Amino acid sequence: MKTDMALRRCLQLVFTAALIVASRALLCCTPLNSFPESRSCAHKYCRLDTSISSSLTYHEQTTHDDKVQVFLRFSPLIGGPPIPLHVEVILAEDDADKRKNIKSKEEGSTIYIRKTNNLASMAFLNTYQQLHRLDFLPENPTDPSTVIRLASLQSVPGKLRHRCSQTITPSSDSKQDGRGISVLLPVGSIPCSKEIGATSSNIISTALEFTNERRDNEYDDLRILLGKNCLSFALDLLLELNNVHGIQRVDSWNKIDFGE
Repeated sequence: MKTDMALRRCLQLVFTAALIVASRALLCCTPLNSFPESRSCAHKYCRLDTSISSSLTYHEQTTHDDKVQVFLRFSPLIGGPPIPLHVEVILAEDDADKRKNIKSKEEGSTIYIRKTNNLASMAFLNTYQQLHRLDFLPENPTDPSTVIRLASLQSVPGKLRHRCSQTITPSSDSKQDGRGISVLLPVGSIPCSKEIGATSSNIISTALEFTNERRDNEYDDLRILLGKNCLSFALDLLLELNNVHGIQRVDSWNKIDFGE
């Protein structure tokens, strides 16, 4: 129980940190290549003045093992302001043979920020075998009455969503998401082990079973405060994955990758 509470507090700090980073990006109007040398980017990566760190535990991983990478993605609410207030969990099935030349360790220490809310702008995600996106959102997010009720801290009907894709293209992604800045934050990875039956399919099944069991009861209503919302669902799902399979969590985020 103490471990779960500590992980929950850490993930809440992650959410706050991501909003701070996103706000900084929104205020950044100067191209990265025009910064002074002391703050210039090495290639396309910009190193933070102070590393964003967490109290989550980091475990060194071998590069040849298959695993499921875990990300949190912050994006604007559908029909809402262009700031990253919505959060979803992304599970990326990692085929070690196909990705043996990809710098996965570098990906794990990098926060990705895009000026458009389109997942296809993060091209490296297409190097994964398959992406599973899980989130909790209003049943009718673009309905004006939904916005009014949420703004007045009332509940609205909600729905749990699972999206699966092997390749993300701008056309396939833009129809489902809103517009505005988005942030992709690596949480860690879940190693696959055939010896104990922890294949990528088992890990994804755990996430889907957790989601489906709560689809019509625990997560039938959405409320911004004092109720279930996208953040509470993301935290609950990550805690379930951690309890069942164990998430090897990142120690710190020390790079930011800005892009269009």
